[in-house]
Amino acid sequence: MLVVFLAILSHLSGILTYSSFEKREQSLALPHHTFGWFSYGSAVFEPDHVRLTQDVRSQTGGLQCTAPMMYRDWEIHLTFHVHSPAKTLVGDGFAFWYTEQPISMGSAFGSREVFRGLGIFFDTYANQNGAHSHEHPYISAMVSDGKNAYDHDKDGTLTELAGCSTDFRNHERTKAIIRFVRDQLSLKLFYPDVQREVECFSVDGVHLPIGYYLGVSAATGDLSDTHDIVSIKTFEVDAERTPEELSIDAAQIEPSSGHAAPPRLQCTLFDKSIEGLAQDVHSIVRVLTQTHT
Repeated sequence: MLVVFLAILSHLSGILTYSSFEKREQSLALPHHTFGWFSYGSAVFEPDHVRLTQDVRSQTGGLQCTAPMMYRDWEIHLTFHVHSPAKTLVGDGFAFWYTEQPISMGSAFGSREVFRGLGIFFDTYANQNGAHSHEHPYISAMVSDGKNAYDHDKDGTLTELAGCSTDFRNHERTKAIIRFVRDQLSLKLFYPDVQREVECFSVDGVHLPIGYYLGVSAATGDLSDTHDIVSIKTFEVDAERTPEELSIDAAQIEPSSGHAAPPRLQCTLFDKSIEGLAQDVHSIVRVLTQTHT
């Protein structure tokens, strides 16, 4: 009777609950459990966190897990601390990765801008100041089949799957829960110091294969910030799947999404045309001025 009641309650509330199991081979708990995690660039293992970058300009650091995730449904609790003394401008941010190859140095928040898999970007500085700009800090997700690059200069607006504005900086410790279950990708954040929860996004129709690798990376540029990873807890979620779903070779699934944020126009050519027109007008004005003088 209790089982039936819980099933009815779950159906009425629209919430499905599944059991989950922590996977230590893809989890990071300092100072003792760091096996299988390797750092590069400016990233340094400290007693209670991994510092991807210091509050110093032009740093790049990353942390990669060498054990691939061989389960289809998962949930990750990423606890982080992005901080620096009070100042108006900071940058650039950090990223969470689930990619075909372990991450390595690159221009997308410290990792490669071209990738296959999932990237979630915790962006603290607005490079895109024109149309489609966002209030920062801003978190966005991108699913790529390796044909599109993350465009840092436009804050990823051309390839964004979903996102939200939320100020995750200078909180004591923030927890991001990244959940991928039954082809639904979602992200929520918990701010323990102010007892606040933020539902960032939830997107259906996302397809990711098994066998990819976790990673986190961060970068600073002309502006800087401290990017610390406190812990990463990874759980396999025991989600029910149909026989048809189970018959699919999950390692051969192509990274893709049936959903995308509203399309954004690429304005590069238009911007160049405007720039050329401005130069022509300036030249005409100069000639007219010289003629009248």
